[in-house]
Amino acid sequence: MKNRLKGITLIETMLYIGLFSIIILMVLNFMLSTQESTLRNNRRGDVYKSAEFVIQHIEYSFDKAITVSKDNSTFNTNIGVLELQFNDGNKQYTLSNSTLYFDTIPITPPNISVTQFSLIPIYNGGELPIAVKINISLVSKDDPKITDTINLLSTLR
Repeated sequence: MKNRLKGITLIETMLYIGLFSIIILMVLNFMLSTQESTLRNNRRGDVYKSAEFVIQHIEYSFDKAITVSKDNSTFNTNIGVLELQFNDGNKQYTLSNSTLYFDTIPITPPNISVTQFSLIPIYNGGELPIAVKINISLVSKDDPKITDTINLLSTLR
């Protein structure tokens, strides 16, 4: 009687291992590119959310402010200082160590760098500004290609 057991040959085994390796490499490549894309989107989202927060913060401050302190503000430079007078005292927006501060409290997160805080006063015939044109540039510290620029005209109410 003949033994008719049929097994897998060495060539078939090598072929299966090669195909399995190719499939694993494709899955790993897809997972790594998906992870990189997600990380990039999260960084873009962080910069966008920071820009939205800064805009809302400045608009709220201008809604509550009485005047802009012309003497203590620094205009027409990339590292400006904006001092606003409120009912309870004066508070400043300042740029220090690539972080935007409001009265010594940072309003931009540590992973975002502020590269420009430019202020241009707008007058209406008087001595005090009635509005300020604000330009702010935000950059992700993790990926310098991800940036956002805020161009805002804030008026006193």
